[in-house]
Amino acid sequence: MSLDFIDRSQAKALGPGAFLCPEGSVSDPELAALAIAYKRTSARYRAMTAEEIPELPHGELWTSPKIDGHLWIAVIDDGDVALISHRNRVIYGDLPVIQEIKERIAPKCSGRTLLAGELFALRREGRPRSGDVGSALAGGEAAQVSRLGFYIFDLYRGGDAEEPQAAGEYIERWPVLERLVGKGKRAQIIPTERLAGPDAVAKMFQEKVIDGKAEGLVVRTADQRTYKVKPAFDLDAVIIGFTEREGDEGQMLVRSVLLACMRTDRQLQIIGSCGNFGGDAERAAFYQELSPKVASTAYRYPSSSGALYRFVQPEQVIQIRVTDIQAEDGSGLPIQRMVIAFDAGSGWSAIRPMPGVSILHPVFQKRRPDKAVDAHDIRLAQVLERVELSESQAVAQALDLDESTVEQRQVWTKTTKGSLGVRKLVVWKTNKEKVDPGFAAFVVHWTDYSAGRKDPLKREVKLAPTLELATEIAEGLITKNIKKGWEPAQ
Repeated sequence: MSLDFIDRSQAKALGPGAFLCPEGSVSDPELAALAIAYKRTSARYRAMTAEEIPELPHGELWTSPKIDGHLWIAVIDDGDVALISHRNRVIYGDLPVIQEIKERIAPKCSGRTLLAGELFALRREGRPRSGDVGSALAGGEAAQVSRLGFYIFDLYRGGDAEEPQAAGEYIERWPVLERLVGKGKRAQIIPTERLAGPDAVAKMFQEKVIDGKAEGLVVRTADQRTYKVKPAFDLDAVIIGFTEREGDEGQMLVRSVLLACMRTDRQLQIIGSCGNFGGDAERAAFYQELSPKVASTAYRYPSSSGALYRFVQPEQVIQIRVTDIQAEDGSGLPIQRMVIAFDAGSGWSAIRPMPGVSILHPVFQKRRPDKAVDAHDIRLAQVLERVELSESQAVAQALDLDESTVEQRQVWTKTTKGSLGVRKLVVWKTNKEKVDPGFAAFVVHWTDYSAGRKDPLKREVKLAPTLELATEIAEGLITKNIKKGWEPAQ
């Protein structure tokens, strides 16, 4: 075999005559990097809902159905073929889809050629689903490999005799891809139409997506922008925390809420946050509902602005609408989300991070008083039709986390008109960031207390990945807040 970039030391049978190698089995560093880089490129596609289709640019739009499968790359090298994933898993051998690529496509390739596509698994009824691929690859010698197909949508490297290195723009690569791949049985080019503007895309969306034939559409423009158009969908989740801000008239408002869904073993797992509530009236109402329900916790979860969520009793179920759900980050690595537990007596505690999801563009829809905080109404399985989650059935076991260590602590006092003011700076190293990505490496905490002020206690929290940056933030806070009259506390 000429495919000498494969580490076969941990290969396992995949049906009769084929083999599946685990993550990290691409031994050629350049090829491994290329697979990861392509995943990062596809992760930058802009998510768009059907309602946003009119925002697409006018002009020629290269539009194809989005297949609900897994991104893999076919490597054609000296007439032989293997499939590699962005996590450097490898499939090789007498797989039917590989055999078709070898017999029909490989003879037309010039040099090492890489074809990006969606590996999918046919089902008896309905369109393919992402989870079906994992099931088809998990059967060992009895794997149902005849169900696997490969829709090819891009020429990543190489070409044919006419254009050996078709490395131009997408619309320039497409004719080469058509010559190489064309139509087939298991391996074929993704059906693509050149549509004239948003109205034509909207019509295809109705025909392909709303009618249940495809997960969504992929739309490419002449200036190299790529859009992923999918139906928005609703999720039910429980509020477990909130951040706050002051409104224009001084009333307190909820800025955003932290949300969780329930795993099959009744453990709650964070799925993300929602800050889109419409007007201030809704935000004020949520503040009135949630602020009396604050619960104790030693776990800290920062918002995107750096504010820490105030955890609450898990009682309020809401419905949100999202444009998409992702189970992998831009590098193709599993997104890790904390599994947490609530006890009425002791409050919240963090168990450990597990593979989870990130929700995109969540918008609050309504409260769901008819929904209970149980493994059915707010089940994590709501997302499994759209993404594949490893360990979704596993029970999370608590991690043994190291204690934090204080790097810097300073206190200043000042008396003004008989009122005592206190300002305190604490910088600490969490010692947890390598075990739990939810923890920053360093935390800078500023406290400002003034007895005579309407709001006597104010806090500011900043996160930093290094001690150097944490020190810089701390020095900036001191310069800004410690002026004449403030004295170090003894």
